[in-house]
Amino acid sequence: MSMRTRLILVLLISLAAYTVTLADVAYGVQALAALILCGLLPGALLVDLAVGRSAAPPTRAERIVLSVGMGYAALVLGMLLLSYLPGPLQTWQVYTGYGLLAAALLALIWRRDRVRDYPPGRVIGDGIEADFPARPASTRTVAAVALVIVLGSLLRLGNAGYAEFHGDEARAVLRAAATIQGYEDVLFLHKKGPAEILVPAAEFALAGRVTEATARLPFALAGITALLAVYLLGRRMFGPLAGWAAAMLLAMDGYAVAFARIVQYQSVVILTTALVVLILYRLLRRPQAVGGYLSLAAALAATGLLAHYEAVYVFVPGAFLLAMLLRRYATLRDDLVRAILSAGALGAALTALFYAPYVRHPQFSATFTYLVQRRVGGEGLPYNNLADFFDRTTLYNSTYYVLFLIGLAVLTLAAAYRRGAGRGWGNVAIAALIVGMALAVWRPAWLTVAGIDLTFVVFLIAIGLAWALPSQSVEERTLWLWFGVAFLITLFLLEKPRTHVYVFFTPWALIAGMALERAWLALRQRANPYVAQVAGVAASAGLIGIFGAYTFWYFVYTDVEILRTWQENRPAGYWTTYDVPDNRALFGFPLANGWKAAGRLMADGAIADKYATNEVELWAPYWYTRGAWRCEDRAEWFFRIANPQPDP
Repeated sequence: MSMRTRLILVLLISLAAYTVTLADVAYGVQALAALILCGLLPGALLVDLAVGRSAAPPTRAERIVLSVGMGYAALVLGMLLLSYLPGPLQTWQVYTGYGLLAAALLALIWRRDRVRDYPPGRVIGDGIEADFPARPASTRTVAAVALVIVLGSLLRLGNAGYAEFHGDEARAVLRAAATIQGYEDVLFLHKKGPAEILVPAAEFALAGRVTEATARLPFALAGITALLAVYLLGRRMFGPLAGWAAAMLLAMDGYAVAFARIVQYQSVVILTTALVVLILYRLLRRPQAVGGYLSLAAALAATGLLAHYEAVYVFVPGAFLLAMLLRRYATLRDDLVRAILSAGALGAALTALFYAPYVRHPQFSATFTYLVQRRVGGEGLPYNNLADFFDRTTLYNSTYYVLFLIGLAVLTLAAAYRRGAGRGWGNVAIAALIVGMALAVWRPAWLTVAGIDLTFVVFLIAIGLAWALPSQSVEERTLWLWFGVAFLITLFLLEKPRTHVYVFFTPWALIAGMALERAWLALRQRANPYVAQVAGVAASAGLIGIFGAYTFWYFVYTDVEILRTWQENRPAGYWTTYDVPDNRALFGFPLANGWKAAGRLMADGAIADKYATNEVELWAPYWYTRGAWRCEDRAEWFFRIANPQPDP
């Protein structure tokens, strides 16, 4: 694309976005225009500047996911800098800030195109994909990926505006409003990164208000884009079926769906971490445009950390892939080290834009205490959260989905043992794995020695052995390290992991995709190809129907609130290990308690604005009643909710 064409296109998109945000149109359209103006447009320009004209430009699909990912980087970091301006944040300041950013990026792209003439470049080193970056996708592949995106979008966007904001969501949008109003330290009062505040703040600044659907839209789009990123990563690592299966499993995963339907950080973490691993693995296969790609990875990692601290897990597979990069291309080590240090400095600087002033704020000590006491805990290490994990996960997902993932992971471990240790010792390792897993599930007391629960040792050895076996490929080691560290820390070193277990579901889905790819190849070798294809399609359709229907009933269907009326309306045919779901820390389920109606009646003067309620959290009532007086002794109205949610 010529510079003139690029300039015209940017101007047209910017003008259209400006016009829509100012026009009297549907609010959802305004919100989407704000996201394009503050996110996607600068994100696409950043990707173009970094690697668009390099010797190894991204493929079309890679350019899409990287542009969206960098769009969130631009949105979060840009709004963060604008929030530091003194006084209330004015609409014209947001327009000007992002307009100047687009102009600066265009100027840098223009300068780059004038002074550089990129040669075709040569691929360096061994082990490079013969068809890298990729052959054009077939019609069947495009249709398969489209199915993932359509299903993932339906589950994330369907009836997204039905549920009222729950406590954490209401707190985020209230603090977004406070950011616009000029409360300078509101971001530092949060106990996590500022991304979930700054994203709706951009909508507030440009459109003047948010609704449940529009506030959740950016997080849903991040969750949908993550599916394509996971597909690309799985395809690069193991093959097209592995990528498709991993993306499809993640598309139906209840945690991923729930968090894409609320104003919270998780979808941004899922997207940015998947993109960081995708970039680093790409460099391992083709070490070209290293500085540009590492800069993108650093910005994405910083964005993940600005969403939540648990994005730090991406540094585990990231460090491993960088180590493999340095080992594989020893002749390029000096250049690679310089590029890594430069990108690391960039990522640290971007992260410090928030965390440097945050650690000096008085609230930081309270946040640190909260994390240590409420999440990590102080006594009883190591913990054993397997039972809580299984019960909670089989509420967010069908029990069959969870057992399917567990079964594929165990089979993959067994295959790795047989391949790496030989038939004899491999069978011994498999038997030990089965016995250890059985004890961990049915007789955990037998694994307690001197009052210390040693269940974690079973999983540490099982996963560590799979990682250490000499027969394991770099791809397998990457996934077991990514999954294993997050799994072990979350379930055995955190006192209350609860829904934070979502951090290891992306590598878990990729492990499952790897297993299914290998099973499919083995089936094709042993059976008639046509029969194998029919069997594969039928099995896929059946599993999608079983897993996807469960997720639909719980998160999209709103004629009846399934979770609230679980004992009467739970979907038939889905077995559970519990009689009644645990009500702790349930987020993302479509629940409405009537706060929106109460707030409207108060605004119209139909009822008094002095009330009491059994709602534990303050944030949702405060948002919907616009700060009405919540009191016990002078209340004229009492609002009772029958909600199986909060208790965080």
